[in-house]
Amino acid sequence: MTQSNFDEMSREELRAYLLDHRDDEAAFHAYMDRLASEPVVAHGKPEDLQDAAHFAEALARVQRIKQERRNRGE
Repeated sequence: MTQSNFDEMSREELRAYLLDHRDDEAAFHAYMDRLASEPVVAHGKPEDLQDAAHFAEALARVQRIKQERRNRGE
């Protein structure tokens, strides 16, 4: 798959491709570039970062989700 095809994929599509083709270094680099260029607030809204209480709740939510994923082996 060429870099231009990676550019046409959504972040979710690229992640799925990478999980199925873990030895594809070009896909890995494309995914890392995508993550660096498209920051997101995981499981929250940008406004959550403005209010300390909302930020603490969002952080706890993200940590809980990450732990659940680790427990499932993702």
